[in-house]
Parts: sequence; structure tokens; C-alpha cells
Amino acid sequence: MHLRQHTVLLMVMLAALTASPVRAQTEPALNQPYAEAVAEARANMMRDPAAALELAQRAERMVPVGIDGTAEATALATTSWLQAEALTRMARPGEARPVAERALELLGENPAPTKLYADILLALGRTLKITGEHGLALDHFQAAYEVYAVIGEARSQAIVLQSIGSIYNDARQYERAIEYFEDAADRYHDNNLDLAAFNNLGNAYTALEQFEPALESYERALGIAEEIQSGLLQARILNNIASMHIAAEDWTAADNAITRAFNVAGDPQGAEWGRFLYGVRAQAALGRREYQDARDYMNRVFDGVMLNETNQHYTDFHESAARLYAELGEHELALEHFEAFKRLDDEGRSFAASANAALVGAQFDFAAQELEIEQLRTVGLERELALAESETQRQRLIAIGAGALLVMMLLASVLIIRGFRQRNRMMKDMLFVDAETGLPTRHSLVKDRNRDIERGGAETFFAAVRLDRASNFETLLGFSTFIKVQTKLGERLAAAEGVTEVGLIGPGLFGVLLDTDDHLLLEHDIKDLVDLVSRPMAIDGVELDIGLTVGLANDRQSEIAVRNAVIALSQADENQAGMAIFNERQLGDPTENLSLMTRMRTALTSGGIELHLQPKLDLRSGRITAAEALFRWNDPERGYIRPDDFIPQAEETGKIRELTEWSIREAIKQKAYLANHGFDVEIAVNISGRLVTDAGFGARVLDIIGYGSNALTLEITETAMMHKPDQAMHNLDRWVDAGCKIAIDDYGTGFSSLAYLKRLPCHELKLDKTFISGSQTSSKDRTLIKSTVDLAHNLGMTLTAEGVEDEVVLAALKAMGCDHAQGYVISRATNCEEFLRYLASLEAEDIGRDSVSWNADTSARN
Repeated sequence: MHLRQHTVLLMVMLAALTASPVRAQTEPALNQPYAEAVAEARANMMRDPAAALELAQRAERMVPVGIDGTAEATALATTSWLQAEALTRMARPGEARPVAERALELLGENPAPTKLYADILLALGRTLKITGEHGLALDHFQAAYEVYAVIGEARSQAIVLQSIGSIYNDARQYERAIEYFEDAADRYHDNNLDLAAFNNLGNAYTALEQFEPALESYERALGIAEEIQSGLLQARILNNIASMHIAAEDWTAADNAITRAFNVAGDPQGAEWGRFLYGVRAQAALGRREYQDARDYMNRVFDGVMLNETNQHYTDFHESAARLYAELGEHELALEHFEAFKRLDDEGRSFAASANAALVGAQFDFAAQELEIEQLRTVGLERELALAESETQRQRLIAIGAGALLVMMLLASVLIIRGFRQRNRMMKDMLFVDAETGLPTRHSLVKDRNRDIERGGAETFFAAVRLDRASNFETLLGFSTFIKVQTKLGERLAAAEGVTEVGLIGPGLFGVLLDTDDHLLLEHDIKDLVDLVSRPMAIDGVELDIGLTVGLANDRQSEIAVRNAVIALSQADENQAGMAIFNERQLGDPTENLSLMTRMRTALTSGGIELHLQPKLDLRSGRITAAEALFRWNDPERGYIRPDDFIPQAEETGKIRELTEWSIREAIKQKAYLANHGFDVEIAVNISGRLVTDAGFGARVLDIIGYGSNALTLEITETAMMHKPDQAMHNLDRWVDAGCKIAIDDYGTGFSSLAYLKRLPCHELKLDKTFISGSQTSSKDRTLIKSTVDLAHNLGMTLTAEGVEDEVVLAALKAMGCDHAQGYVISRATNCEEFLRYLASLEAEDIGRDSVSWNADTSARN
């Protein structure tokens, strides 16, 4: 029975089932050994698919003969499905497909909409996707998703979304893939699903060269792999991290990741994943120009491997091997690897075209129930080398020469030598010339700049010139028109004064060699260049507005100059400027940053980082009713590390989510501890602006706090709402529904928008200490405080004054109607035990409702 027939029957059943709930079919209770084998197969599926396959086969042999026909068919279908899943995970889709099809047949002509039926559809869809049959794969995914929706399987719906996202990944529509992976992560959480989602996100972000979110995603996947104690999964994720560092040209970080992978996984003993680890190590050595080391590692990658039979996993390694052997002068071997790279690259583009065609044919969208694709990416690169014909001709000439006269032998030799030289020239052209635009590649620019410097030339500036909105142009115009845009921009750049060479180093990203090393002249030259190149452009009857961003660097080593110029583009974005010269100080020390973050993760588990509580005084009752949770880190090597030193790095490296989730869990524990000792204290936790719009984090907060008794106050800043306000509002609404309160921290220092305050489900404004500290001497500050108090109260919020360090100010705040105060005049932040003793001492003193006279004594004690 064909899948489309299954789908039609399913639609009929769905119409009849919408009036009543449907329960998923459970596995037949045959015998205990069968049930145990099936359960063990499921448990091993992610971390050890080979073991899962063996267990599923064992379970199949345990199905009794002669039992009820339906029970027997369901039991056999279950074991077949598990075997198909395991085979797919072991990269054996050809064997998996007939096993999955057999499982589907065992359920009969008109299978009920059960979880098993949907699971089999999903498994079959995965094998079809791997083999490039994307249209059929999407049909199966659609049918599976609809069954899961009917029976209420949210987890399985998330799995389907990840599978759909992987098809967008195959189609090289990475932004769209990210949407699906994030949607899947948002819908359901468990370790296996989260690991897959975060690893997939890391791959997609790496493809987009967005390395910070890529590293954050990989690190979260790695944390889960560590939690489930799977060395093999850790090694594979670390291999992905290392590949990301290769893409970012951070050779040392790549090596470190590979070392960690070997440490956790042990000796690969010839396994394919071990070849990939050595491959990345070879790429790192190649990046450092350590050619002999790179050669040794590359030999381990391809030892015993037929170069004409490799799969897509070897694509990048073939390309690196071709460059390596070309540098070593081993042109014959370089050419073999280049031919293999060309074969796999063409297959990859064909694979992407198939995925795109399937997506265009699909009439559904699992995220928004509508699939709108503006432009089909089906145009592959046409690189006709005719190498096979050259090889055939060479063999023919050798054969003729063996039985011909001396003259003919000499002629054959001349032809052989000429053909060999021709192939070398063709290979070099492919390495140094972009086949689509005819512009030099990054390798060519680096080679030419190095040559000029070695001949005594100046260390001139390298410019990375980025076409703004390049991905939009590529999507809306299509590949062929976008190539024309890039070619035209290359011509304009080459015509600019002060430019010696122009190349293409990425989609919409140009490398430009300039003729100056003078910082004073540079800004004027770049302004002229941008004015010339960014004129409107007419392509195929469409006029395009051109925007450019320029990053500049002039390191003596050209590879580093290119890398730094690209980093300068990000620095320009951060500074909201159209141009930036690489600023090493702004970049910081990546090694130190990574080291600090590693120590931070260790400190979270060892107790080196603690959550201290700073009390908030209720100015009406004179009692401590709330506290803000603050990080305190005492490092064994560096001593006390200020939050300002590690929190920004945690945000930059993606570790801020891990840190924040820890703080929420710790705050809940401390809140419960204080409650058990008779003190009901509201505790506030700071939420980074980078997390407020993160849908996955929003759901994770709900998982941690639950609903009601564990509710906290979550402090955000005004600026957190400026980026993706709708997504931020969605998270805030969910947190409030769960019982949390929202506070706006540092109010008055950012973009204070009354429109946002009106929309926010906010309970508290926290006025920044800069206004408080100046209130004794500035009538304007006092006016601002009073007006902010009135604003908060009129909007139904309370107002807290931060940074109060003086009793006179404290009294004035109370007189102005301020609700709460926080600062050293009340108490510094202390650990939970000290905070408890502090509360107990205040209670023992039996402070009056309106008295604040205890503050001086309190300050003295602290």
C-alpha cells in the first residue's frame, strides 16, 4: 500500500475521530523477556544503536508463534520499527528501508491512528530523506505528524519538526531550518530531543558562520551528552565543535576540542568517527602551515578508503587534502582528492536541489501550517573539468605506444606530459578562482598578499566588504541573478582607487587587497570606495539598493589578516558603524575567555559560585519582604571574580543560559529553605537580555519553576524588549501565567518607552542607583524620583530604589512614596545562612512597623 493511500485513509479517519479522544496503541503484553528487550532497545537507541539493533532482533525472536494475530503483527511491527531506527542511526539506510516497509505492512491495509503507526511512518521518512527521496520523506513526515496530533503526542510532534528542519538543512536553507529546530526545542523537552535539537542548531549556525550561537548550541548538546554519560555522543559533538572552530580559523581551539573527544571516547580502533577526528586535526595543522603533521593526520583519514567511493562526510576533508598535497607538490594525489571533492560537491548540490524541489511541492508547514517559498534553489554550480575523458585518453595513448614505433612512443609521452600539466593547471584554477564569478578565491588573495610581503612589500590593509542583506538578495533573486550581482560588485570594487585585487571569500562577502598601510589615509579611501560601489544597481530589470559594511585588518600573516577583517565586520555591527578596523582589545583574549568559562562551569558544580541575597526593605512596614539574588565567585586561582568580569563573557560565549538556569534552581532552593524557617521572602533573579527572547529558555524556566509555590521575581532590563519584542512578550506572559512577577531593572538608563511599559505584564520598576546617589544634591534627580514613583503607581506597579547608601536618602524616599529600597545602608548581599540569621535578628528586635532606626545598627553589623 502506497503512502499516499495511507494518507487519504488517514484523513477519513481523522474526520471521524475529532469528536472523541484517541489513545495511542500500546505494545502487546506478550512476555517479560520480550518487554525487557524492547525497553532496552529503546533505551540504547541514542547512545548505542548497534546494541539497540541486537536487542530488537532478540525481541523479535521472543514473539511467540500462534498467539492472537493482531498481537503478533503488532509485536513484530514494533521490533521491525526498532531495527529500522537502529539501522538508520548506524548510517545503513539502504538496509533500514525494507525493514521499515515490512513494519508498515504488518499493520495491515487500514492501520489505526496509533503511536506505533506514526513511529513507523517517521522511521521510513528518515530513511527516505537520507537516500535523497525528499518528496516521499515529506509525505511520511506529514502523515506521522497528523497522527501524533490526533493522539496528543507532543514529544513525537517535536521529533517530526526536527526531521522537517533537517530537510531544510539539506536544502541549505539554514535560517528556515533553525526555525524548525527552535520550534521543536520549544514544544517538548527531554535529554534526547534537546541534544538532537541543539546539535542541529549548532550545525545550521555554523553553516551560516554565526559561530557564537553555534558554540552555545553545541555546548548545551555536549552538556546533555555528559549528563547521559555517552562518550561516543560527546566525541561526535566535540568533533562538530572542532569543525566549527576550523570554519572560524581558530586552529588551537579545534585541536583542543579533538583532544577532548579522544579523551572521552578512547581509541577509535578504525571506526569511521575516528577518521573524522583525525581529519579535523589535519585541517588545523594545515591552517597553521604544519604540512607534514597535516599529511600524517590526513593519511589516517583515508587509510584503506577508496577515494572514488567516499560519502558526503568526507567532502571537506577531500578539499583540504587537495590543498595540502598541492602545497607539498604532490599534484597527482592532490588531483585525485579534488576529483573526489568535485564528485561529492556535485552530489551535495543535487541533494540540495532534490530537497528544495520537495519543499516546493509540499502543501503544508508544520510550524505555521503554510509553506511559502519565494525562490527555489535548484541551480548548482556547473564545473566541467572533463577529467575522466583526459584519463581515458591518457590510457589509450599508453596502450598504443606499447606496440608502436619509437616516434609514436615519443609522441605519446609528449601528450601524457601535456595532459598532466593541463590537469595541474585546471586544479590550480579551481583552487584559486571562483567558478561562478571568475573572481579570485580567498586562497588566491592570501597567496598574493603573502608573496608581496615576502618580497619586501608593506603590510597593507585587507578589507572584508560585506553586501548587506546578501542572504535576502540570494533568496529573492535566485542563484543565477545573485551571481550577476556579485560579479558586478566585484567589477565596481576593482575600479575603486587604492584597490590592488578583489576576490570572493564567501556569499556576498568580498576580500579586497588595498595599497595602503596608513591608518590616516584609510578612512578617506574607504569612504570613497563605499560611495563608488554602493550606487543603486540594475540587474535583469530590477533596481537594487546596495548597502556595504567594511572590516579592515593588516596583520603580517595574511590568513590572520583575513580572519581579523571578518571579525571587524562584527565589531562594526556592535558599534552600529559602517566600517571598523580590527580592535584586538575589543575582541579580548579568546583563550582567557574560554578558560574562564571552563572554570565557571566547574565552579557551578563545585560550589565555587554562590548565590547571595541582598535584602529589599519595605518602606511602609519597615520589614524585609524580598531579596535580590546576586552571583559571588571565589576562584581558587584568581580569588574573587566580579560579576562584571564573567557575566559579559558568559553572554558572549553562550554560557549565560546555563548560568541563569542554575541561578533559578538555586533561588528556588533558598526560597524553600527560608520558608521552612518561617520567613516568606520573595527572591528576584536577573534574566539576561539575550535570554528574554529565547523561546527555548522561556519554556525551560517553566520546567524549572513549575506553577505557583516556586514562583520568583524575574528582573529584566528595558533594552531586552527592543529586539524581537513579540517573542519577549510571549515569554513574559508565560512566566506571569506561571505565577512569576516581572521587574524592570535599571529603569531610566536605557530606552524608556511608555508604550512598552503599558504593554508589559510588569509588577515592579527598579530605579537605577545613578538617580538615587544624586538625589541629595540634585533637585532634578529628586523630581525624577518622585515622577517615577507616581508613574509606577499609576500603572499599577511598585517602585524600588537601588543603590541606597545613606539614611537621609532612605527617609526622603519613604516621604516620596517609594515602596522598597535596596542598598548597603540596609545590608550587603550575604549567603543564605547569613541572610537567615540577619532576618532572625531583626525579628528578635521586634522592630516597629514605621521604624527605620535599626538601619545604623544593621550597617555596623555588616
